[in-house]
Amino acid sequence: MRQNRVWVPMVVVALAFLSTGCMQLVRQWELDRVMEPVNGQLADHEARIAANTAAVEALQGDIEELRSQLDRLQQEFGGHVSDDDMHGAGLAVALPVHFDFNSSEVRAVDRPILDAFAAAIQGSYPQARVTVEGSADSAGSEAYNMTLSRERAESVRDYLVQTAGMNADNIGIAAMGESRLVNQDTGVEDRQNGIENRRATFVVEWAGSGSD
Repeated sequence: MRQNRVWVPMVVVALAFLSTGCMQLVRQWELDRVMEPVNGQLADHEARIAANTAAVEALQGDIEELRSQLDRLQQEFGGHVSDDDMHGAGLAVALPVHFDFNSSEVRAVDRPILDAFAAAIQGSYPQARVTVEGSADSAGSEAYNMTLSRERAESVRDYLVQTAGMNADNIGIAAMGESRLVNQDTGVEDRQNGIENRRATFVVEWAGSGSD
């Protein structure tokens, strides 16, 4: 009987220990069951973050490549490429694309420039939004020059789409009229004068939209 009295407390302790261990195992199982969907959501979230990071890095690479291509055009043909301060997410591109006096027809001499511009966009960043800005000299009325500058922008847009193969949905136009004169030459007396004012320039945006 004395031995039984010794074993009873030991058994009780052992049972209590086992009971505590079982309860801990149950609690851990319940915790694992509750956390399983949470952990799955966290994994999905981390995967999306990684994918977004990769996409941003790829986008940045495309933008840098496009800037490099446009800089090469500037070196080859002249003009100017700079950050677009107005829109804040793109480039202002001024290539030597000009027009004859009182004309909106794309000149043959400027077609290689437009071809190279389109190839740079399509090769590096085809989803870029391009706005063609048409300008005029100060000959004629402001209303007439506004119409003429719009027709010039439309002619360049049509060439980029129909001949150079750019996506029409990504190209808008803006009529600048005589609001951005480079000089005061009009071409009235000498039609070669003022050609710097009769021009098309471009805004290349990574996001947002240009004018219709």
